[in-house]
Amino acid sequence: MKKTFTKVVKSVSKVRPLLGHVHYTNDRIELTDSHVAIIEELKTPLENSFDILINLDGVPSAAHYPELKRLVPTDNTNRFVIDIPIFEAVAKINKKEQFLRLESDGTISGQKVGDFERLEEFKYIAFDPKYVLWLLEYAKESGQKEHITIELSDSAVKPAVVHFEQPETLNTFIITPIRLRNDEI
Repeated sequence: MKKTFTKVVKSVSKVRPLLGHVHYTNDRIELTDSHVAIIEELKTPLENSFDILINLDGVPSAAHYPELKRLVPTDNTNRFVIDIPIFEAVAKINKKEQFLRLESDGTISGQKVGDFERLEEFKYIAFDPKYVLWLLEYAKESGQKEHITIELSDSAVKPAVVHFEQPETLNTFIITPIRLRNDEI
């Protein structure tokens, strides 16, 4: 199991036990802690249908897991190409801060972390540094070392999404933004 999976599931296991599982079906693997979600869809689904939740100890559960595919935004029009090493350095330096605010000029705290491939009415978005580091770790585990493209809405409160194509899976990482108060904007 990927290290990022373990971090996400561990973060929520005690406070929200239902989410402290990995959800397996014949066509996908998914998990969430309600702030991030990872969905790995098999390009070729397995023949036999199944639906099972398993916790980190390998114990199955009969509980009903939330439908994560409905959370994947389909209308994010802004595409931001992240320079992974620079973004990771900025996130690590600021990991004790309450949020990282990505501006429309591609900067966080004045440091350029990437470039917009497409920009339509986007002003800013803020993320918890911990979740940004999880995203970057997952990107590396998925074979992305230099750049990833994050899809953003023009709203600072809608989830952002990154897609990763692997030989056998299409993977989606969803990260929810932090709502900033007026004095933080």
